Amino acid sequence: MRQLEWIALTVLCLALTVLLVAWPDLKELRRGKVWTVTATDDASADLAGVTVSVDAARAMVLPGSPDRAVLYLRMGLAGQPETLRSWLACDIGLSDSRGRIWRPLTNVAGLEIIAALGDEGDTTNNCDQSRIMAPADGSPSMSVQAFLVPSDLLDELRLRISGFAVRPAALSLPVRPVLRPPV
Repeated sequence: MRQLEWIALTVLCLALTVLLVAWPDLKELRRGKVWTVTATDDASADLAGVTVSVDAARAMVLPGSPDRAVLYLRMGLAGQPETLRSWLACDIGLSDSRGRIWRPLTNVAGLEIIAALGDEGDTTNNCDQSRIMAPADGSPSMSVQAFLVPSDLLDELRLRISGFAVRPAALSLPVRPVLRPPV
């Protein structure tokens, strides 16, 4: 009987130790997730002092794979440079009505999509680069991203953006891409 008490006490102490050690990590994990998404039907909205806008969106259905499309997105971030830098990092993705999220392509294929669907003279800055190199006058800092998404979802995609320092808040804006013929 005495051994069972010691085993129970040991298990209890182990559980308390794990809880005490893991508590800060659990809080960080909870804070790192986007819980509060503010959806708007406007092309721009404000999140924590930064105005996020969808400037252009173009899509092209892949000829060899008609169920997939590449999407070019140019967005602007406007606000005071200190506020933009205080976000620490961009968390960006395209979401659908079922909650699935597609992240930007950050490889050579993404750069080729930007070159094919973007405007001449477009910057190749991603969200984090444009956030750090914001104009001092408060005008929008443009960034471009490329995505690979299912082609049947082009009409319902939304830009979901947050910053590391503004979580759990996020912003959701509609993305209405103009369909381009394959090149």
